[in-house]
Amino acid sequence: MKRVLVVEIIDINVHLGLKLYPTSAEYPLRNFVLNPAYKYGCECCVDGFYQQYMKYPDKPRLGIYNVRCRIPPQVEVYRQIEKGIVGLILNPINHSFSLKDERVLELIKIVEKEDLPLLVYTGRGYGNPSHLKPYLSRVPYLILIHSGYPNYINEAMELAKEEKVFFEISMVPPEISIVFRGKRIYGSNYPYTPIDLRLLNLHGLDEKEKSLYAKKIFKL
Repeated sequence: MKRVLVVEIIDINVHLGLKLYPTSAEYPLRNFVLNPAYKYGCECCVDGFYQQYMKYPDKPRLGIYNVRCRIPPQVEVYRQIEKGIVGLILNPINHSFSLKDERVLELIKIVEKEDLPLLVYTGRGYGNPSHLKPYLSRVPYLILIHSGYPNYINEAMELAKEEKVFFEISMVPPEISIVFRGKRIYGSNYPYTPIDLRLLNLHGLDEKEKSLYAKKIFKL
């Protein structure tokens, strides 16, 4: 009988809804955090948050908010908090807003008050990690989705020494992610990106990066 090595890994970037997460012996990953952000540009306030909640009510999930939404964040984000979100994600790239927008500060006030980690899409367009510096003192944790890749690697590296900043590695080549060694956190971007467990070896993630950071940050 072929033995399967089950490695504890927490995947913090899973867009369920299009496909189920693979749970066969070939894919021995069990724990994940749902990300409601759409792959393509969407001007809606919350992307797929409520669809995910109705389909997977018992899974840990991220909230999401578009600062261009007509519904105030004090209303919408607290609706999502009541549904048990474990963090809040901003998608300035697909939602087309600047992280310097004064409305972002309203969200920062909420994550600070509610002790929620903040996750931000980075790497292209408005996703410049350097624009997040003014908020660092106010967020419990900051996770840079895609680690600033491909266009803002240097800007992401400027934040690498900050204790509360972590670097999600989906779509990031292993030779790039290595510069953030010790501060990485696993995310697959599934199903938009196929899961390839061989990448875990190529990235050389340690146990903290595979699961322990996620447990601490998201209180799993």
